[in-house]
Amino acid sequence: MVLGLAGLLSLVLTSVVPTAGAAIIGLRELGTGLNDIIVPWGQSASFELYLDTEGETFQGYNVGVDIDTQGGSVSSIIITHQPLTGLFPDLFGVPVIDYGAGTIRNDNQANFSAGIAPGVYVLDIITVVFDTYAYYAEGDPEGPGEKPIILTPGLYGGDVLGLGGGSCPGTVVGCTVTSVSASTVPEPSTALLLGIGLVGLGASGRTRAFKLRVPS
Repeated sequence: MVLGLAGLLSLVLTSVVPTAGAAIIGLRELGTGLNDIIVPWGQSASFELYLDTEGETFQGYNVGVDIDTQGGSVSSIIITHQPLTGLFPDLFGVPVIDYGAGTIRNDNQANFSAGIAPGVYVLDIITVVFDTYAYYAEGDPEGPGEKPIILTPGLYGGDVLGLGGGSCPGTVVGCTVTSVSASTVPEPSTALLLGIGLVGLGASGRTRAFKLRVPS
């Protein structure tokens, strides 16, 4: 039986390692780095799944993503591992995608050597098709409009990061993990549209004022 990353790391790295800080795992749009983006119905978007090791060496990861569609739906999820020197993709099996539950599990690359240098790493590119969005109920304080779809990476059901020569959470004392979500909506928010409208009105006003100052 193949052990998970936490179990294998506990066998290979038996000593307790020094105290570490809070690693960060997050999602951001590929190419822009934004966390909140506009994706129309039926269109796709690609996200970087990234890790900030917070100064610790990096031995691997086994993580997941929860996709809260809030009544909408997604499809055609594609996970592309990024090449990380010394890490072996899918060491513990391929990622498991459950469209009904809105989950990605067992997304992993790892090794059991000294690892790679501390830093911020892009682990995967995750591409998702956003088929439908759900609408807020009439009178909902968050409405009117469509509900956002929220993607949250993290450690689920025993997932773990290999950091600092140990496992986090686990053998690395005090090591914690903070998650950064990404969210999508099908169109700009009312506030953004209002801002665009005001900018347009300002530009229009400046144009008219300029024309009035031109001699006849």
